[in-house]
Amino acid sequence: MDSFHALLTLFQRHERFALSTHVNPDGDAIGSELALSIFLSKLGKTVRLFNTDPVPKKYQFLPYWENIENAQASVNFRPDVFVILDASSRERIGPFLNSRLVAKHAVVNIDHHITAETFGDYNIILTSVSSTSEIIYNFIKTTHIAIDEEIAICLYTGLMFDTGCFRYSNATSETHRIAADLIEIGDFAPDEVYSNVFEHIPLGKIHLLNQTLRTLKLTTDGKIATIFITQSMLDKTKTTLDDVEGFVNQIQAIESVQVAICVCELPDGNSKVSLRSQGQVDVAALASEFNGGGHERASGCRINRPYNDSIRMLVESAKHYIKD
Repeated sequence: MDSFHALLTLFQRHERFALSTHVNPDGDAIGSELALSIFLSKLGKTVRLFNTDPVPKKYQFLPYWENIENAQASVNFRPDVFVILDASSRERIGPFLNSRLVAKHAVVNIDHHITAETFGDYNIILTSVSSTSEIIYNFIKTTHIAIDEEIAICLYTGLMFDTGCFRYSNATSETHRIAADLIEIGDFAPDEVYSNVFEHIPLGKIHLLNQTLRTLKLTTDGKIATIFITQSMLDKTKTTLDDVEGFVNQIQAIESVQVAICVCELPDGNSKVSLRSQGQVDVAALASEFNGGGHERASGCRINRPYNDSIRMLVESAKHYIKD
């Protein structure tokens, strides 16, 4: 792994930066991306942010979220350094950015997933921490730039999201100390951050959840649970793929379930998959069979097959991981 010192040296030597993260960005992706962009701006650098998918409404309370541009806006921008955050693999930033955005000098890969690939010229991969936001916090702390209120709320949002509001096992004592520091620096109310991310739920999402739970199926032993969402369901409830976030957790909580599978039909007819486990099964290993990845208890992938085929394939593979 490359060191924080080497990363800071790289940042100081160059002037033009592009930042990006994975498709369907979550709180850690957006939070770490915005925090690093603010840091680079404090160094006096030119920074542009390009994401394949738009910023979900729930994160539009964060400072400078409107600076994140769509992928096509990068076509005439040639950065010295291209920083990719929280993506696991370069392909997960989306096909346009993956093929068209080329750095003059270096690609930096910053990630915490156990399935993270070392695709960068510089790779900062720390699988022992809670989130990419925690990595950015630790990095900035080694520099002469102070974490301010804007950086603090971005990083706290990332920590809160990727630890399941500090409920998951990745929320270590160090993670809690970092969260406390960010609250003190940022002078924000944690309950308001939580409310912005998790409590502003459109009515259509409730209708979609109702329809989704009607698709629930369990294997005969009750250890694998599946749900699915079709484009028709999204259209009828006037919702988007962003609204599906968290649905898989509803079936993960079923007492007998070891693997929870949520499959969303994409506009092109292929499938987006979310996998969860209560700890008995390493769903990152399951996801890797389909070129996906993530964490032992929470992972995902995309399968270039219709949703019903994808469910069948996932269930068959998941059976090999089930514990008696």
